[in-house]
Amino acid sequence: MKVYIGTDMEGVNGVVTREHTHRDGREHDRARAWLTEEVNAAVDGVLAAGATVVVVEDGHGTCRNILPDQLHPRASLITGQVTSLPPSMVHGLDGSYDAVLLIGYHARAGTPNANLDHTSWSQTVRHVRVDRQEVGETSIMSAYAGAHGVPVVCVSGDDALGRELDELQPDIEQAIVKKALGRFVCEMLPIEEGRTLIREKARLGVERRGEIPPFRFAHPATLELEFLHPLYADLAAMVPTCERTGPEKVAVTSSDYLTLFNTFTVMCATSAIALQANAR
Repeated sequence: MKVYIGTDMEGVNGVVTREHTHRDGREHDRARAWLTEEVNAAVDGVLAAGATVVVVEDGHGTCRNILPDQLHPRASLITGQVTSLPPSMVHGLDGSYDAVLLIGYHARAGTPNANLDHTSWSQTVRHVRVDRQEVGETSIMSAYAGAHGVPVVCVSGDDALGRELDELQPDIEQAIVKKALGRFVCEMLPIEEGRTLIREKARLGVERRGEIPPFRFAHPATLELEFLHPLYADLAAMVPTCERTGPEKVAVTSSDYLTLFNTFTVMCATSAIALQANAR
């Protein structure tokens, strides 16, 4: 049995501020160690459920966060990327896998009382909607797995993410390792208790993989990005098949989710170009 573990960092127990999540943050190295240990707990769980191949994808920021020399010896690691865009969170994920876990994830942008909430590029993107439904990175990546016929069976993060999952993906095992009290404050579980919870929920998720359907949006679907500034929408609207739907909004419609995902990536990339050009 082959299991894919995708990772982010904002949902890791103990992570509460950009000092933890940014590459040059003073506490980033500590957060890297916490992330690595949560991943190791998840690996223990999926191995206990019968996994024979475990691949971990380092998906946050520079994608060089997990400490390779401290990673579980039974897991291989996908690390590094060209730029921080959505595909960096799903490198190598295809239909050969039996289950996916998402460790260290966070609530969608604009969620009240959520720890470090955002969706994709927080510097340029205000909201992402699919058929007018607000979605976050968990649903976007789950639908990518679903397009390959693979279920996401376990997700870890804060309680705000848990409420989001209750709404959109209620069958998934949740490892809620902290209670968000605001954007930059949370109440942590004791660190070992959080890792034990991840281990147990990872095992249960993989054992229940036949009961958890792959997550899919209705087809055709319309994906809409609402940007923080009209300038970003100006460029995104130039992407083929995209349509301007408001001063800061651009949408694309397709029956193929992978086309939506790739177009979403290019729209994010154009907004990043505009952001960098405006900063000069």
